[in-house]
Amino acid sequence: MVYRSIKPILVDAVQVKEAAEVPTPGGVLRLKAGDWLVRDPQGNFLRCNDIDFKCTYEVLNTSISVEELREGKPCGC
Repeated sequence: MVYRSIKPILVDAVQVKEAAEVPTPGGVLRLKAGDWLVRDPQGNFLRCNDIDFKCTYEVLNTSISVEELREGKPCGC
């Protein structure tokens, strides 16, 4: 079966200017210059390359933080 998401996913993200290693509970994320460090709604960190990030996300022009927009359930249901 084919599925699509029913809600947009809100994330915090920052583009790194130089290579970095970020410790996470799941291991170390190795980022290259230009990659994006993304924090998902559950608080997990992941790496996203610049092209994939720009194809997937757009800026949400708001002064509200992700924590204020987050729903109570971990799955976002």
